[in-house]
Amino acid sequence: MVSKKLFSAMVATAVILSIVGGSSVAFAQTQTTNAAAKPTQTIAQITENNTNLTTLVSLLKKTNLTDVLSGPGNYTLFAPDNAAFAKVNASTLANLQNNSTALTTLLLYHVIPAKLLANNFTGSGTLTTVNGLSLPYSVSGTTIMVGNATVTKADINATNGVIHIIDSVLVPPSVTTTASPTASGGFLGLPGFEAVYAVAGLLAVAYLVMRRRK
Repeated sequence: MVSKKLFSAMVATAVILSIVGGSSVAFAQTQTTNAAAKPTQTIAQITENNTNLTTLVSLLKKTNLTDVLSGPGNYTLFAPDNAAFAKVNASTLANLQNNSTALTTLLLYHVIPAKLLANNFTGSGTLTTVNGLSLPYSVSGTTIMVGNATVTKADINATNGVIHIIDSVLVPPSVTTTASPTASGGFLGLPGFEAVYAVAGLLAVAYLVMRRRK
């Protein structure tokens, strides 16, 4: 027959073991959750595996920017989905693909050289893109806007930064140009765009590629 003292001791031991065991399980679950949340793919890999970003991926490959977004570092990519590119005039998109300088500048305007999560955006302000241009943003409630686009899906974490999917293609700010008013080109095709942004875009790409090789 078990004495009252022995029974009390057994109950106390069981309670202690239960608490310790429960804490261990909770700790293990936390560790597992954190491990599962840790990203394993780069920005380039995540975009390539997203069927809603195939147009963006094809343009990144065309300008060799997938190499940059595969390398080390911290970047924020505002990624226009296929529907966003579908809003762009077909001839404009075709012209962009035939003008590597303009296309590179356009794509770099979607990249910030720092990791910015959704909770880092408050009020309104400007960001500086990889090619040194200003990108305005504003927050209203839970809606984040960058330039002319709305973030539709935020905080897709990667090993080298974060991706925010947006519903429109970001347009770099226009520049003052002395070009003839009869000059053709339209959207992103102005001679002033090429003259001013060409150097910035190419230098940015060269810098990022050299940084990746180090």
